[in-house]
Amino acid sequence: MTLKKPLYILVVILLTFCTGIINAQKNSLVIDEKSMDSLFDKSYNLFSEGNYIKSFETNLKTLKLALLLKNDVYTSRAYGYLGYDYLNQGDTIEALKNFNLAHDIAKKLKDPVVLANTYGDLSSIYLLKPKTNNIAKKYNAKAIKIYKTNNDTLGLLYIYHNYADALNDCGRFTEMKLVIDKLNGAMFEKYDKTLYRSSIHNMSANYYFHSGDYAKTDSLLKAAIDLSTNLGFQDELQRSYDLYSQSLSAQDRYEEAYETRLKYENLFKLRAKQRAVIENNKMVARFKHDQFKRDLEKSEAESELQEKQIRTKTTVNYALICITGITFLSLYFTFKLSKKRKQYNRALKDKNLQYLNQKTKAEKLALAKSDFFSTVSHELRTPLYGVIGLSTILLENNKGKDIEDDLKSLKFSADYLLALVNDVLQINKIDSNKIDNEEVQFNPCGLIEKIVSTFEYIRRQNKNEINIHLASDLPAVVKGNATRLSQVLMNLIGNACKFTENGLIDITVTSELLPENKIKLGFSIKDNGEGIAQDKKEYIFEEFKQGDSLSYNYQGTGLGLPIVKRILNLSGSTINLETELGKGSTFSFDLIYEVVTEESHPEYSSTKSFLIDTQILKGKHILIAEDNRINQMVTKKILAKDGVICTIVENGKDAVHSTQHNSYDLILMDVNMPVMDGLEATRIIKKTYNTPIIALTAVEIAEMRQSILDSGMDDIIIKPYDIKAFKRAIINNIVAPQKES
Repeated sequence: MTLKKPLYILVVILLTFCTGIINAQKNSLVIDEKSMDSLFDKSYNLFSEGNYIKSFETNLKTLKLALLLKNDVYTSRAYGYLGYDYLNQGDTIEALKNFNLAHDIAKKLKDPVVLANTYGDLSSIYLLKPKTNNIAKKYNAKAIKIYKTNNDTLGLLYIYHNYADALNDCGRFTEMKLVIDKLNGAMFEKYDKTLYRSSIHNMSANYYFHSGDYAKTDSLLKAAIDLSTNLGFQDELQRSYDLYSQSLSAQDRYEEAYETRLKYENLFKLRAKQRAVIENNKMVARFKHDQFKRDLEKSEAESELQEKQIRTKTTVNYALICITGITFLSLYFTFKLSKKRKQYNRALKDKNLQYLNQKTKAEKLALAKSDFFSTVSHELRTPLYGVIGLSTILLENNKGKDIEDDLKSLKFSADYLLALVNDVLQINKIDSNKIDNEEVQFNPCGLIEKIVSTFEYIRRQNKNEINIHLASDLPAVVKGNATRLSQVLMNLIGNACKFTENGLIDITVTSELLPENKIKLGFSIKDNGEGIAQDKKEYIFEEFKQGDSLSYNYQGTGLGLPIVKRILNLSGSTINLETELGKGSTFSFDLIYEVVTEESHPEYSSTKSFLIDTQILKGKHILIAEDNRINQMVTKKILAKDGVICTIVENGKDAVHSTQHNSYDLILMDVNMPVMDGLEATRIIKKTYNTPIIALTAVEIAEMRQSILDSGMDDIIIKPYDIKAFKRAIINNIVAPQKES
């Protein structure tokens, strides 16, 4: 017992000594790292003021400290600052050397923004010579890609501005205007510095001056002059006066041009004195650079030697401490660690078991949720088929004004209920990662016109006007996911129609050709309705949330915009919203498709694209296999109106029996029926007869498609269906076999 207490005291003393050494080293490093940012700020300010000697001395000090700390981020940044010092003196060789050193260090780091900064520095120096402009473009593109990936708006602002300035100096005004348009975009409104804005105005004015648009030139220059005068930006003010005098002279406004030129000359003389001082600083700095280089090389050597000495001392200290500590504490810690390890292993096993149990429960709940929605889909859509079908038939047969209005209201309510079911199911499909991703060839113009036509009733009800504006070079056929585009447009156009009264709705499609036969289509849905409050802009994209409706008495599910946002995210796009309360809203998004040439889409001239001619149906004999009595009646009434002879059976077994004793032009086969389902009945019939069979199903097509096609069915119709689409599908499947024969 007498030995344990001194031993314990010795161990405590050794551990305290060790901790003190480590903390002292850490504290010194922390203090130095905190001072780094202030040194960089000081260097930037000195450089901006023209004090190049102090700027170089400060950057040299910063580099020494960064090397001592072994901090690659600061080291890369310091080499970049030194590069600009050399570049300012006209020493492009040393400038490029320092930029490359900064870039080499940045490539080893895991910080993409630091790497992007070095790409921007290299782009700046390679833009100086026309022969190396392609290299500059390559580095510029790499920097932009990294900034975009990391959502670094300030980085993008810096790289775009520098690139535009270089293009302006080279006289490449058309290319410069494309970059200026980006700088004037909504992305940079929040971060746009006044200095950059004055410079952007000057560059834009230069473009319009060389384009002959003097009115636009003068407007931009006046804005630049006001900014530069208020904030004392004399370089930008001098550029503005110079170009403004040229513009006025080109317009034969010689008196104003003369007055403006005098302002330029006076400012030029003032700046000439300031430049003389700055040039003197440059000469002194250039004279001292050789000495600074030697100091830097000496500093790097001293830093390496000092680091070795620190490593050696630290190693000896740690070795002594570790040997002593291990000698006295090895047995104690071995025992404690063994005990703790057993406790941790038991706790880990318990946690893993809890995790597996919770994971199993979550998977069961997700599966139960998916099954529930699938069942609800079928159970709701089956009676809805009867309601929508009967209301449509009654509307066609009853033209009395009082009854017609009531029937329209009935059908609108049924359609709304169907939309609600579809919205909930769509959210469930996205959550279950079952959303359709099939790419097909389609006509974007025809698709938009078809979608707009479905809102004719509500358009008339709200007394709105819908205009479609298509790009002149919009391709006739593209390849992509038409289903997702339809879902997005249906929701956005539907919202515009619902929340606009006595107004105007503009649907605009723009196009931009991309490499590899791709095209970017920009879609915009603009209305002049009630608009959305700014504090509700993000709120409306949440599920089951709605903005405040001021003028239209409409209550929806609040799922439309969340569905739009999630579908576009899955498609690699985003939804953009511009709105002002009381003035309307504009929703826009971009999607990329493959352009389909005329010779590669012959199916658009096949039998499946002819116009609906219901005379084809007259006298045709169609078998309807459907177990729901109301749906039997609705389907029969729809077809009988066009002269179709209908035979009705209530299950698949009766359908097989009927085909063995009768000849039919087509069979409408419900998938889910008692006794024998439609899939089994189809397999039996197709063994003997080649009669076209169309599946009727209220279940989501994604869940049943493969099973339906494997059974031998020729087409699929989801209940409840649009009557025109229903008849078109029947005609297609009756006529196609005839044309093939």
